[in-house]
Formats: sequence, structure tokens, C-alpha cells
Amino acid sequence: MSGAQGFQFKRFFIAHDRCAMKVNTDGIVLGALADIDKAQRILDLGTGTGLIAIMLAQRTACTVQITAVELETAAAAQAYANAQNSPWCERLHIIQGDVMTLDFAPYFDLIVSNPPYFEHSPASRDHQRDLARLAITSHFDWLKKAKNWLAPAGKISLILPVDAAEKLIEPAQTLGLHCVEYWQIQTKINKPPKRAVVSFSFIAQRLSRQTLVIYRQDNQYTDQFKRLTQDFYLNF
Repeated sequence: MSGAQGFQFKRFFIAHDRCAMKVNTDGIVLGALADIDKAQRILDLGTGTGLIAIMLAQRTACTVQITAVELETAAAAQAYANAQNSPWCERLHIIQGDVMTLDFAPYFDLIVSNPPYFEHSPASRDHQRDLARLAITSHFDWLKKAKNWLAPAGKISLILPVDAAEKLIEPAQTLGLHCVEYWQIQTKINKPPKRAVVSFSFIAQRLSRQTLVIYRQDNQYTDQFKRLTQDFYLNF
């Protein structure tokens, strides 16, 4: 259940009072959908509360190491605290820094991100929230940076607005990256999708297109969404 100070999942609690962007469905969907097959080293770019990194820790074996990067100082501190309070603290490594200026020597098998995406949104009175929401650096630049850290057989998975995801597919090819998986996320059946989880790889293969519907017409969660998130939500 959600509270003023955070969100309680089955096996961990996410405090989010110091983060501009709170626990939300976008992060939960990416954390549950990301392909963890054969992933031994995972990188989460723009981790915010640390939610996605912690979800991936729950989903993976005890040998998997997860690094999460967050620009905003208070959010990075909260992500660190959330990671330390989780059952997987020894496998979670939180770094405060700018994705565009950091560098990593080893490669990652899976890179995930729920990046800023309101490219033309006006500034608000909350600087932290602006940092979390505004795509000051383009999604292409995020992808270009992530490519440098991707293992030869690895994947990069982003959750984005549908139009932003579509715009990224063709330019990604100039980086040698192929779109291999595309999930369109519909809030409700018969509604147009608002989000997409889009995955890229160096290895070309037939694009897998799938659909996730979150709510039924009666505003109850679909069985599909329940199956996807049943290891996390308290009520499923």
C-alpha cells in the first residue's frame, strides 16, 4: 500500500519523501518486465528512489551485481538508504553522479532506465522535480552513453512515452543498436498506449511486439498485470 512517506511492497519498502519523483507505475512496469535472462551485471541509470534496481535484485540470483546511478543528491541518498534496508543490500551499489560524465570499465549485461521525458515542460517551483521530469539531455544521448557500457550480448531497456520510444528506434541503428523488444503499455483496454518499454541490442533479431494492459474497463487490475507484478504488490 502507498503512504505519505513511501510504498510497501511484499519484500521491501521504498521511502520516497526525499525524491521528486515518487514510486509510480512506470518504474514498477520496467522493473517487472526487464529481461534478466543471463544478466550478471546490471546498471540502472537515473534510479530515483532505487525502486527498479531493488526490484531487479529481488528477481535475480545472489551472484548478480546491480549498480544504480542518480544525479540528484537527496534522491541518491534515499536510494542508498532504500537499498541498505532491503534484503539485497550487498548486491546493490548506489552512485551519486551524472550519467553523462561517469564511466564504467566493465560491461553490463542489462542496462535499464526510466529517464526524464518531459522535453518541453515548463519549469516548476520544485527544482528536484524538474531534474527528474525534464529531458535536458536527449534520450538518444542517454542511449549513446549506455551503449558504451553494454556487453556484446546485452540489452538496454527504457520506459518512455510512446512517441519518444518510436522516435528512438531508427536513430539507434546509427549506434549499431537494434530494437529487439517493444511493449506498448495501455492504462486501460481500448485506450491508446501512453508508454512503451523499448529494448535494444547489438544483435539483430526479429522485433518482438507485445501489449500490457494495466486496468480493465471496471478500473480493476487485469489478470495480466497481476501476474506480472504478483511478486511485488501486497494485494496480489
